[in-house]
Amino acid sequence: MMRPSDLRTSAHLRAEPDHFGIVLVLLVAAYMLFVLSDSTLARVIVGALYVAALVYAVRASQPGRKLQLTVRVIIVGGAVSIVVAALALSDEDAAGVIDAVLALVMFSALLCVLDRLLTAQDVTARLIAGALSAYLMVGMCFASVFGVLSWLQSGPFFVNGEAAHAEALQYFSFTTLTTLGYGDLTAVSSAGRGLSVLEALVGQVFLAVLIARLVGSFRRPAAVTPPRQEDSDPT
Repeated sequence: MMRPSDLRTSAHLRAEPDHFGIVLVLLVAAYMLFVLSDSTLARVIVGALYVAALVYAVRASQPGRKLQLTVRVIIVGGAVSIVVAALALSDEDAAGVIDAVLALVMFSALLCVLDRLLTAQDVTARLIAGALSAYLMVGMCFASVFGVLSWLQSGPFFVNGEAAHAEALQYFSFTTLTTLGYGDLTAVSSAGRGLSVLEALVGQVFLAVLIARLVGSFRRPAAVTPPRQEDSDPT
């Protein structure tokens, strides 16, 4: 029979991980790689970073068994699909398949992180890093969805005819998510425009509800004040 101290230690180990800082670092690295290169090799590396972020998101979030099993299937299937697409398909088709896999991986990771964030009782700096990671996941997921839409539809994705490469799609996604609205890139199809509006709405709700709640509930450890000594009676 386990002692009460063992039970407390076990519960502490289950609740402690929340290492969302690692997830955030992996996502930032993937973001920067997408900014610097649009090659198939870069997409494969980004896919590997996304899968790694999903693995660490699961470890940090500790979701239920069903979600864990689903994520494992997505990890294995996604890794195999990315490798096969990079080796067997043309650059255009490989990019479309990889974008579909990346969108699924990012959506799965987002569900894991949100499951942890929305059920957390004590808000810590690690959970705030998780919220930032989830915000990046939203933008990256929509960027991949835009890539799939560009692959499937006929004609250009953007009004000005600019190629819908990874850098442009990621730039378009995050300017939409943050509602900057520069106007230099605009989706030409009604499906692209509808997804753009949806992403902008998701971004606003995310910031207003989730991050505001976490930051507002964040509590720093209380400083330990030394016991006050009573003044001695001079008499």
